[in-house]
Amino acid sequence: MMKVETRLLAILSCLCFLAVAAAAEAGSGAVKTAGEEKGFTLTETYEGSGNSDGFITDINSTAGYVFNRHFSVNMGVPYLFISPSSSKTGTTSASGFGNPSISLKYSAKGPLLDFTTGLSGAFPVASTAKGLSTGRVTFDWDNHFAHGFDRLTPFLDVGVANSVPDTRFLHRSYTSLGTLAHFEGGTELDLTDRCSVSASGYYILPGGHNRFSFVGRKVPPVQLKGARA
Repeated sequence: MMKVETRLLAILSCLCFLAVAAAAEAGSGAVKTAGEEKGFTLTETYEGSGNSDGFITDINSTAGYVFNRHFSVNMGVPYLFISPSSSKTGTTSASGFGNPSISLKYSAKGPLLDFTTGLSGAFPVASTAKGLSTGRVTFDWDNHFAHGFDRLTPFLDVGVANSVPDTRFLHRSYTSLGTLAHFEGGTELDLTDRCSVSASGYYILPGGHNRFSFVGRKVPPVQLKGARA
């Protein structure tokens, strides 16, 4: 596990260096090319998921800076609302701020594949008593591959993390701690310029014992087997 974290810290250092270099280049008076965007961003999203374990939604406030068409950095903090299923005994509803996070991202568009790699980290500020945090710093290194065919865009995500990550399609009613690899593949269909539908499947491959924390209750460390959609 130490080797994995050391490598990820090295990757984070490289991404920080590249981001700083990109910022310096942008500030040196370089001419902006057509289609290149640069500047501050502010995003507010409201998302949620529901299943047999309950219903979870969050309001996520994110501020960032786009250095150029390849590099960007974002910082954000979510506010969570969790309503466990009435069939789950010993659980209670909860709400509160989640862990603040920072992420560095590199994106590139090519004739065969669009590629995005990002390294994010979350800091243990949220309540562990409510199950909103593991009490430890968590990281996620995700790599996204996609190719558009007119309105159809197949995609594949491959990543390494020490906590099961949420996706834009699935928000989980628990937090976890333990090294793992995660995979997700699917496709997105643009119905109109402003409306699309997506379908995907995921697989989580743990690297050892993983501790889970559910809202309102805790479970001891367990051996997590591969989970799929």
